[in-house]
Amino acid sequence: MAANILHKILAAAGIAGFAVASLPAAVHAGCTAAATCSACGACSACAASACNPCNPCNPCGAVEPVELTDAEAQAAYGCFKDTMQSGYAKSGLTSNMGLAIATAYQGWTRYTMRAYVSTHGGRFVHNYGNQAARGYGNFEDAGTMPVGAVLAKDSFVVRHGKRGAGPLFVMEKMAAGFNADSGNWRYTLVMPGGKVIGITNGAGSNNVEFCIGCHMAAEDTDSMMFLPEEYRATF
Repeated sequence: MAANILHKILAAAGIAGFAVASLPAAVHAGCTAAATCSACGACSACAASACNPCNPCNPCGAVEPVELTDAEAQAAYGCFKDTMQSGYAKSGLTSNMGLAIATAYQGWTRYTMRAYVSTHGGRFVHNYGNQAARGYGNFEDAGTMPVGAVLAKDSFVVRHGKRGAGPLFVMEKMAAGFNADSGNWRYTLVMPGGKVIGITNGAGSNNVEFCIGCHMAAEDTDSMMFLPEEYRATF
């Protein structure tokens, strides 16, 4: 349901297409000639219909996940991660305390051994947390996050031998009284090119209401949902 709501939000916002790059036949062999191209071009994963914001190949539309081996998932992310972060960085996103997020999150603790298919539109994601969110590594025993904790998920999609960057999903724990309906979490959605689609209690706040609706289903774990055990990093 959350993916469908997100799909509609992006369609209403007029967000069309995303940049993709070809993957080699054996993705784990490397990323040679992985040239970025227009979502509307012939090399797009979705070709002719990619520019339709309602198309499932849109970075926030629902997609059918593909299966990747551990080596393939690691290689796909490894050859794309710098491009993803540089795109998100254009947003200039920082935390309420002035902590750089979009330009710095990949230097935080990563709680995933490999990218896995998430409920975020069926995309492959990695989970990161800043120092204040270090308790997240206890997973179901994490308890309540302190003010200033930031969790970030970057994402990508693989379709028909192509890969494309998806949004950056961010949740930041705010002080009591910020927003009772969100459990005092501030959600932000950043597109691959750096456009901020919505931020709780800020511009486009209604565009991230779906985040609240989904995460509050996990109210007993402070609105945090945890990745499958087989993908969890060990420390």
